[in-house]
Amino acid sequence: MNPNGTSTLKLGTALVIGGGIIGLATAYSLCRRGLQVTLLDEGPVEKRASSATAGIIGGSSVIPWAHSKLWPHLPKHLLNHEGPLRAARPLPRNLMKFFMRSLQAGRTEARAASASGLANLGLRGWDSWQDLLYDLPDARDLFVQNGCLFYYGTVEDAVADSNSNAIRRSFGMDLTELDALEMRTLLPSVTQAAAAGVSVNSAGHVVDPIGLQEKLLKAILATGAKLVNQTANNFEFAEGKVVAVATDKGFYDADTFILCAGYRSSMLAAQLGHRIQMIPAWGASVTFINPEVDLRMPFLILSDGIAVTPSSAGLRISGLLQVGGAGNAKAMIRALIDQAKRLFGDFKYTDIATFAGPRPLSADSLAFLGTDPVHDNLYHNYGHGHWGLTQAAISAQIIGDLVLGLDPKIEINAYRPHRN
Repeated sequence: MNPNGTSTLKLGTALVIGGGIIGLATAYSLCRRGLQVTLLDEGPVEKRASSATAGIIGGSSVIPWAHSKLWPHLPKHLLNHEGPLRAARPLPRNLMKFFMRSLQAGRTEARAASASGLANLGLRGWDSWQDLLYDLPDARDLFVQNGCLFYYGTVEDAVADSNSNAIRRSFGMDLTELDALEMRTLLPSVTQAAAAGVSVNSAGHVVDPIGLQEKLLKAILATGAKLVNQTANNFEFAEGKVVAVATDKGFYDADTFILCAGYRSSMLAAQLGHRIQMIPAWGASVTFINPEVDLRMPFLILSDGIAVTPSSAGLRISGLLQVGGAGNAKAMIRALIDQAKRLFGDFKYTDIATFAGPRPLSADSLAFLGTDPVHDNLYHNYGHGHWGLTQAAISAQIIGDLVLGLDPKIEINAYRPHRN
């Protein structure tokens, strides 16, 4: 690297832009394959979407968020400050174009294609993590696979989700229907009884999402990789290739560049000629430290956009989706605390830890993943939305294959960055 901007490229160097779970998994995968990696990350960890995640892998990973039935009810959702979907000022500048593209993606045929694309990545999530972390047993120990539950507060909720469960089964997800008594047995501390439920038998979760990021970063740096805590502002080009990334403090060059900057990737991709239809969809999580709650497995309340997870620190409740607001998550955090009290009553705990971060939400629910169509030494890996943790390891392996000139093990045309 040369902060003065003079090119001093070395064979086998890679610059990964973004240090969330996607960037970390990608950087680690490249380090394992022998590349000399520089990780460019603006931080901080507590403001990342991957820090506010529920940590569930493969729980509900094949259902696109965009649906034609959503649009007639969208104004009501956005104006309901107690609901799972909310809006706050300032709104994203490209919001109207984003929703127009989402409207197209929510039509029957397009939505089926998005579901297939989600399944293609999401249902490989658990095994891909185990492969990626083969040499990191302390990181693998953070992964637990004992399933998760869909919690239906009413019979109507269960019926409303039956079509989605049929789609999940069509892709091979192992689901078991549960009655109210079975749900009570599995969730003994929940005071608000479920009317019915579904067990997602092969799902897993990460008991410490931030701990996982820390272990990945430590392993990356142990290979001799470099960490640069700066913000990528723009690319430098020469002879049809990307040759450097500019920050406020200098220029950083490499043979290969991988864009993993979450929702900020769309701004950088615009310099490459791509109009990426993606917005930051803010989510939040609240962890109750040392709670008097006996929670043995994660559960999702799909109608409320809520996930509840046992973690190494305590009881973690995550979710909601806020469009706009520039990171002000106070209302979401209050709503999550209230939701926990409704579910578990007035339980005791010693402290609360809160996180919020912008999920990079694409209009068609699919990630942008693959080789840039113009600059063949630049690769895209972002836009995973709600499923970043689930899809991170398989996406990282795909990027590693592409960088080494290998064919990915799965078809990735659906994720091409220039599809918009």
